[in-house]
Amino acid sequence: MDDEEMEDELPPVREFDTTSFVTGILVGAAVGAGIALLFAPASGKDTRRLIRRRARSLEKDASRGWASARDEARRTFKEKKEALRERLAQGLDTIQDELGV
Repeated sequence: MDDEEMEDELPPVREFDTTSFVTGILVGAAVGAGIALLFAPASGKDTRRLIRRRARSLEKDASRGWASARDEARRTFKEKKEALRERLAQGLDTIQDELGV
């Protein structure tokens, strides 16, 4: 089996997606908190207090995750924009060379 055939059999490589990762963490935390509350032997007052604390914590985590994902998206957009500009400039130079301009 040559290299080309082996590459055809391999699954495509997925890039790391921060947004999906953060979303997974938040969903996992929420599910875990819900299960913990269902099985916790605490009074109603204590449980409500715990729910409020967890909700605030989740809100903070979500806010941080959103800010992180937004910042990464901005960075990626800026990098892609600059790469596109460079490629367009190279293409323009090539066209000008071909036309003798």
